[in-house]
Amino acid sequence: MNPARHLDDLADALAFAGWSCLPRYDETPPLLRVVSPSLPRIGESISVKAGVGGVPWFISSTGDPLTPCHDLTGACLEISTRLAPFVTAARLPEIRSRRRRRVPFLTRWR
Repeated sequence: MNPARHLDDLADALAFAGWSCLPRYDETPPLLRVVSPSLPRIGESISVKAGVGGVPWFISSTGDPLTPCHDLTGACLEISTRLAPFVTAARLPEIRSRRRRRVPFLTRWR
């Protein structure tokens, strides 16, 4: 099992889906940091661990197994599903301020 190879494959798939990935293979275990390009402080660290029968799995930073490493589409979906609510919540003040600026100022004519 080569964790760096699996994490590289995942990084390619996530980049295609619009996420930014930062390999951190010098750490133990090797990690892939996945972040939103617009909000790099919000992200997830993914590692690889052998599962039942030695099948390698992607593991979240909380220790939850995500998907087997051969299921890159499922892993991308799972990671996106986990990060999307945080990215959306972090961007809400920005979205609200844009909406306020677009609303024309109405005055009451007497």
